[in-house]
Amino acid sequence: MASENLNAPQLRALLDILIHHETYAEVQSFQSAEAIETYGWPFVSCDEDGRPAEPHRLSSSPLLQLLLTRLLLGAPAARDLSTEFWPLKFKGIMKQLGDADLSDSYNKGTLGTRKRLATAASVIHEAVTRGLLAGVSLESLPDLQCPYDRQKAEDLMRAWHNCISHIVYGDLIDEIFDQLRRTEDLEAHSPALGAAVEYAEIYIATFLHQVFILSSEGPYLLKLIENIHKLIPYSMVGQTLRLGNAATMISAMSKLFLSKVSVGAISNWIGLTSKAANGMNLMQRIVSLVLEWDATDFRKAVEKIKSNQNGLSKEHMAAIDKHLASDRNKCDLARKKSIEDQKSIIAVIFEAENQLLLESLTDHQHTLCLGYYAAQLAIRDREQITNVLCNSSPDLTTDIILECLKALDPMIRDVHKKVDLRKHLSAMESFLADFIKTTKPSTQQADPKSSTPTVKDFVKLLHRNRHLLWEYLHDFCGAYTLSVTWQDWMKEVIKAFRRKPSSETGADICDQLANSNGGDIGRRLQDAFNKLSDPQRTAVLERVNSHSEYMATLGELSATKMQHVIDELHGTSQPDTAHTLGPGIYALKWLDLLDETLITPVALEGPLRRGKDVRGLRPVRLQDDGGTSEEKVISGGEATGDSPTPPDVAIVIEALGPQFKSMVAEISRDGLPSVGQKGQ
Repeated sequence: MASENLNAPQLRALLDILIHHETYAEVQSFQSAEAIETYGWPFVSCDEDGRPAEPHRLSSSPLLQLLLTRLLLGAPAARDLSTEFWPLKFKGIMKQLGDADLSDSYNKGTLGTRKRLATAASVIHEAVTRGLLAGVSLESLPDLQCPYDRQKAEDLMRAWHNCISHIVYGDLIDEIFDQLRRTEDLEAHSPALGAAVEYAEIYIATFLHQVFILSSEGPYLLKLIENIHKLIPYSMVGQTLRLGNAATMISAMSKLFLSKVSVGAISNWIGLTSKAANGMNLMQRIVSLVLEWDATDFRKAVEKIKSNQNGLSKEHMAAIDKHLASDRNKCDLARKKSIEDQKSIIAVIFEAENQLLLESLTDHQHTLCLGYYAAQLAIRDREQITNVLCNSSPDLTTDIILECLKALDPMIRDVHKKVDLRKHLSAMESFLADFIKTTKPSTQQADPKSSTPTVKDFVKLLHRNRHLLWEYLHDFCGAYTLSVTWQDWMKEVIKAFRRKPSSETGADICDQLANSNGGDIGRRLQDAFNKLSDPQRTAVLERVNSHSEYMATLGELSATKMQHVIDELHGTSQPDTAHTLGPGIYALKWLDLLDETLITPVALEGPLRRGKDVRGLRPVRLQDDGGTSEEKVISGGEATGDSPTPPDVAIVIEALGPQFKSMVAEISRDGLPSVGQKGQ
């Protein structure tokens, strides 16, 4: 087979496959402290002026590095952080979290909160870095003043893409800031911007609905937010914000949330000790209390399992406890053996400890063992997170917050001078209360499914509260000097999403993916594809074509779902239309990542499970009725789905994944400050 040029849909599909895989692989790598050690800039040693101390090596997380260095490091306040912030403080806390050996969904038998949030962050990051690598396409700047029918999904999508084109290539950023300086009515700028706001509301509502309603971890996350909401001293914070002097206000707020009074803090202060535990400040106390309340539920679940007369023997539980106390390498080997032999993680633990424990184990006891193991893992995770964030010495958490406050100090002073922050604190409190109320099932409906909040409910939540955001942005833009600083940064950073003019790149289809980062990713992918053997090219091309068709199907499905939500909002939906899931290609990709997560077998010996096999299973914790068994969520959002099955693209990743990672690492390194050149 002679080498051939990939067409535009094939190139886009190939890039989508590789970015999707590499992004999630990088996110997963942070389970170990090694990921931050090999990350590269800005987590490397630098001189007192913030310049790299030695030449850059290729990053082990190039997509994450590309996002951080191209977009975030140059942001106002972020560029004013000290030279110790990234390589010492932030890196230090990331290393501690990596060394904490937090549990994996495989061992727990369910899709945990961290897994869900990590996969969600991965697909969001994937969307942004795709824009950084390939750029935003443009033929000509569209008209923002033409009519857009807000009852049609295609018009909302067209409005969104038109606004993105004007943000990247036009003057829409300046126009938005000017509009907000004049008025609180942002949507009055143009019909396109008003329709784009509604488009964004539907997507944000879909995300909230997926996280808090369809996810089996939704009730836990809601409880977490509700507990934090109750613990925040809004009235005391409001009184502090009344102080007229900005410096006094900032100092008072810092003392309220970050001051520590303990024997260790006093002995460190007078010099008797240097690293004694300082105790906790109010912020850390809130975090530790919330995590402790949650851990208490799991401890009750453990006690209930222990008290079961027909349950586990002391020897069974002792073997599991011993495994939990073992080092990371031993735990990793046990998980690896469980995957390779397709045996339950409990079976592997008992085989290593005492074969007799396994021989005497019944199916019922095995289920209890899985629950006991999962609950103990959950308790340990929360204790480890508390130790890192609240009990470590030196206290990197407080140091990071204090340094961020120092960098934000000029902005806080400017905003405090021009804006009544108490009004916006009250607005945030009312929004959180409205959000919590919306997310809870309705008590007026007898049918559980009818009482479950829908995407429509979250869209209405955002719609009735969006004026709070517009009011804040209007007041913020009233602080002219500060708003101009952010405006200039946005105009500069958005250039990273521009593609090179056709006069620079020519008419070749590969050059349509060449953007202002100098990535020329289309050309590089084409060259890598051409270097494959004939059988490899044939196999890769087949999978790329399948993925291109899959992406087209997802796009059509997303548009259909958006139209369903719009129809429901305007009262024109059909009675028999299902509205469980909202639109979004990346939302469906998120579910695909969860579906492919490996889970320990449910039997002592049997096939490995996937995330799709445990959809809707809640972790083992004490339920309201006193039960401790895993429970299916009523809402059926994860239990059913109408999205197409993604094609198997393993051969594409195997053939081109390493080359793609090297390409991105080189692109990312090329944009970094060199030795002797001050960092961003």
